[in-house]
Amino acid sequence: MKVTIQPSRVSGELNAPPSKSWAQRALFLSLLAEGESEITNLPDADDVQASLEAIEAFGAEVSMEIGSITVKGGDVKTPEDVINLRGSGTGARIAIGIGTLVPRGTGSVITGNASLRRRPMTPVIETFRALGADVRSLRNGLLPVVSFGGLPGGIAEVDGSVTSQHVTSALIAGTKSENGVSIRSPNLVSRGYVALTVEVMEKFGASVSCNESFTECSVQPSHLKPVELEIPGDYALAAFPMALALTTKGSITVKGLPFPSEGPGDHKILDYLKAFGAKVNYYSGSVEVRMDERPKAVRLNLRDEPDLALPLIAVAALAEGESVFRGLSHLAYKESNRIEQIINTLKCFGVSAKYDAGSIRVWGTVSLKPCVITCPDDHRVAMMASILGAHIGARIDNAECVRKSWPEYWDVLKRIGVRILEQ
Repeated sequence: MKVTIQPSRVSGELNAPPSKSWAQRALFLSLLAEGESEITNLPDADDVQASLEAIEAFGAEVSMEIGSITVKGGDVKTPEDVINLRGSGTGARIAIGIGTLVPRGTGSVITGNASLRRRPMTPVIETFRALGADVRSLRNGLLPVVSFGGLPGGIAEVDGSVTSQHVTSALIAGTKSENGVSIRSPNLVSRGYVALTVEVMEKFGASVSCNESFTECSVQPSHLKPVELEIPGDYALAAFPMALALTTKGSITVKGLPFPSEGPGDHKILDYLKAFGAKVNYYSGSVEVRMDERPKAVRLNLRDEPDLALPLIAVAALAEGESVFRGLSHLAYKESNRIEQIINTLKCFGVSAKYDAGSIRVWGTVSLKPCVITCPDDHRVAMMASILGAHIGARIDNAECVRKSWPEYWDVLKRIGVRILEQ
């Protein structure tokens, strides 16, 4: 699929897409909860569908109705076949941990698509080995990974400079460990996602706690209760249409977003857009973003919110002066090497940028040029290109890559005024 984007000005309102990060955690916890959990507003994203198939393979009984699903969980069963999480790094790393909860003497094999098989699994493997489990990579720290039943628990200390998902996996599986789990992760990145994990776990009644920086967390063996919950809106995905308001001098209202908390997390997008000079207001679950002038240059540390880097850097491409984004070395280990993809995308649009020692510097310009880009099976790269394309024009090949997180993305952009032709 190819989309051609013409210069546009956005206006109007949209519903925030449901959070795939929230949904995936809720699905795996509903597998472990004894009883029936009802989940509404589940996103139709490929990552979420892959996680849904994974919990079914581990023994969950799933029934679907219009607008909701019911998951009957309890005992984790040994899968009959290899579980393919496709492109979901979160799903794969949590599933590796769930695999240690199958009956002893059995095991499970987790794999993914070509992109996911290039992403490092060493942190999660080392974590579960430290907790007494038998977890093995068949490809030198990459997928496929085999997990054997049996999770004694204990204390694990694993470097957190690449990902925080090993913490999420250990905490979720730790609810069914023999002795509880404590995990220490110096240099932890993406702390907001650990905070999100704790928030979802508490909904299920888990006995979980972390220090203020989330570098030390623990969970006790817990009797998880079934829940009724609605998946909230996703700030990281909503950041893309918000950013469009800045690059097209438009206005957008995004509905269905939770109240921004004080801690780390993707809700920080509101503060970061204000730093560019945008007018941002939150009221009754809606965020209004409006921009009348050229964005100002910014200096931001995105170590804890790496998924915000692409929409923010797209805005910086049009800002007045040099913007600096720090704390981004772990972007190299996402669906693609996002450091390279960001630099190449900016270059395609005629924007100067440089990466050095974990920081990306962007020299904003008003002299962008139209770009033709192929999505490298990384949804956020295509979305980043759409932000700049709406300002100057672009063609995006392999545009269906957005199905990973937001299948309706192109239709949503059309509804808020972006001129798009699909081929």
